[in-house]
Amino acid sequence: MAETSADRVVRIAAAALVCGAAFYVNDRFVLANFAGGADLLDTGWFAWIMAAGDPWLANPRSVSDLSYFNYHLTPYLSAITVFVHAMGVDRFTAFALHQGLAFAAFAAGLCGLVLTAWSGARSALLLLAVAVFALSGDVLLQVASFPHPEVAIIACCVLGSAFWQSRRFAWGAAAFVLACTVREDGGLYAAAFLFGLAALEPLSKRTLASPPALLGAALVLVSLLMFWIKAAYFPGFAAFATNYSGDGWRHLTQDSVRLRLGTFVQNPQALTSILCAAVLALATWRYLIFVVLMAPLIVAQLLAVRAPLWQFHSYYTFPFVVIWAGIVIVATSRARRGSFRTVEAVVLVAFIVLASGPVQYLLRPPGWLPVAARAMVTSVGDLPAFAADLRSSIAAVPGACVSTGVAAMIPDAVAAGEVIDAALGLAHCRTAFLFRGDLSYNALSWSVALWPRGTTIDGRVERYDQRP
Repeated sequence: MAETSADRVVRIAAAALVCGAAFYVNDRFVLANFAGGADLLDTGWFAWIMAAGDPWLANPRSVSDLSYFNYHLTPYLSAITVFVHAMGVDRFTAFALHQGLAFAAFAAGLCGLVLTAWSGARSALLLLAVAVFALSGDVLLQVASFPHPEVAIIACCVLGSAFWQSRRFAWGAAAFVLACTVREDGGLYAAAFLFGLAALEPLSKRTLASPPALLGAALVLVSLLMFWIKAAYFPGFAAFATNYSGDGWRHLTQDSVRLRLGTFVQNPQALTSILCAAVLALATWRYLIFVVLMAPLIVAQLLAVRAPLWQFHSYYTFPFVVIWAGIVIVATSRARRGSFRTVEAVVLVAFIVLASGPVQYLLRPPGWLPVAARAMVTSVGDLPAFAADLRSSIAAVPGACVSTGVAAMIPDAVAAGEVIDAALGLAHCRTAFLFRGDLSYNALSWSVALWPRGTTIDGRVERYDQRP
């Protein structure tokens, strides 16, 4: 049956709904995160930087006296903070908009890949898989649960791949270059996508001098240059030593490696993404391209010092996001050539559903489904007014201790030493402000059980004054 313009309108409308829903859920989740007690060292920190208007990205007092460049080199955030400050947007709205737009751009890239390579019912199934992944994929819910602007790296790379596949090379190159500016490793992710696109070229065009391979090599050099600039001009945070090298690699014992490998093979994201690619590889080896490209990063995280990296949860599930996106890129590339089969679409839908938040929530609760639920049901209120009330209340008690949720709301109003370390407790505090429900609340609330309780601020922040 011939395709009609109405069919195209329906497809575009469906894709627009997916992108709009992705924007709404992630925009709302950041606001809900603040309302329920955000963490200073992700949501609170990035929201502050995004609206401060300082292109050198000076950190708030509660974090450090360094620039954010001492942690990561990011011209991207420098440009955003100047723009946001000039527009007069408050930091809560600014960061929420950024996260919403980044996840919507990721969804738009996936949908664009499918729509520009449409091949009937098979592509309809593929669009369904993309919609399920973009809105309820457990791996994306985990990334959303730990709000970081670096999700823009993957969003730019997927958009760049969609432009490249549809032969809009200038737009694709621009998206890949933008990914480089988000963080110093952005060029490495962009290069992985470009090398994947190069491997998908017809055999007659598959050379080391093909345009995507050349651009990928150039972006690797850009990334290495950014790493060198950061090390030479912005010392202060040794990312490699802190995250990977440890104490002469002595953290890697036979037992620890066995534990890490066991945890990895039981991780549902590792199982579903890699197994999906392996099953689809029965149709073509190309489905394994992005698994191979992500293998060095996966191995590096398995060997990492810090537990969150090798446990592959929250923000650290990025390698699996890339593998899933790569599977879609390969599928749409095959659709363009007329070789994509219905069975491939069915397999992909089945694995995407298995890896979705609702299914993972049923199989191994709690999963990360609460990310979407929290975005929908949390009452946010007026966050700038709430922050102003907190600022004035804490200013009246110099030296007061605050929990991480309070510090996230007003990161410039308290010093680093005034943010409570849950491991150290409250023995040194005379007055403490605890954000009900934040990450440290349960660990700290028992410590103040016998302290006189003062006025609660906005029903969320509790004041406690230790008896003399």
